[in-house]
Amino acid sequence: MIFCLLTLGNLVANSQKSILTIDSLISSEKLLKSLGDSIINGSTDFSRNGAAAEFNPRFFDLLANPETFNYPFDSIKTVSILKSPDGLMRIYTWIVPSRIEGTFKYYGVVQRINIKTGEMKLIGLVELKSIPEEAELAELKYDTWFGAIYYEIIEKNIGKNKYYFLLGWQGNDRLTTRKLIDVIYFDSWNNLTFGAPVFKDETKKLKQRVIFEYTTEAVMLLRYEKKKKMIVFDHLSPSSPSLKGQYRYYGPDFTYDAYHFKKGFWNYRKNLEMRNSNDSK
Repeated sequence: MIFCLLTLGNLVANSQKSILTIDSLISSEKLLKSLGDSIINGSTDFSRNGAAAEFNPRFFDLLANPETFNYPFDSIKTVSILKSPDGLMRIYTWIVPSRIEGTFKYYGVVQRINIKTGEMKLIGLVELKSIPEEAELAELKYDTWFGAIYYEIIEKNIGKNKYYFLLGWQGNDRLTTRKLIDVIYFDSWNNLTFGAPVFKDETKKLKQRVIFEYTTEAVMLLRYEKKKKMIVFDHLSPSSPSLKGQYRYYGPDFTYDAYHFKKGFWNYRKNLEMRNSNDSK
């Protein structure tokens, strides 16, 4: 979208301090809510893209104000908003669907507080379409983002660095859906990176992130069990062994696997015994 092209040069610039009144915030939120609803519920791709062309730059400009870091934006249901447990990062993700193509475009913004200076940095995320098998092994930046809607954030310290692990959803097309476990960290210059070689799969191979793909007709469990230090998920398999690798035929097979966090790595665990648990956070 136009939003990404016009703002790319300013994506990682420190935000300028300005004063926002609560009345102006409420007014902006009402307009953004209306535009966000049109992005999802518009009757045509033309109307949805038109709403996005107005929503995206308005929302980006608003988020450049540090005063918005703690503002809830409760009424904008079309945007997923997560705040890190340490209170230093906020990540916003949203989609623009295409009914004609059955696909989605993903947009994201990160607000990051510099713990040393107290200044806020605004980072726009630019989606780059990539093959999941390649993306699992790649370190990505703000302009090569594997787009997703994030719904849970997990904070872990590994060595001297802090990592934010994200559980996300990606509607791929009319045939398959994806879920993923991604990770964000910031270097000593406060630059953002997606991916870290901390996921050990069933073969002990290290991955930068984990991506699951399955039929759009299925629902997949992917959640964090805090007390157990595990990310639990449905094991996916094809409806027939002859369909291996054709992910539109994959779905949960009523067994569960997990990634267990220990000594700085997420270690794959197979055939997890699941019991009723309310610990899904």
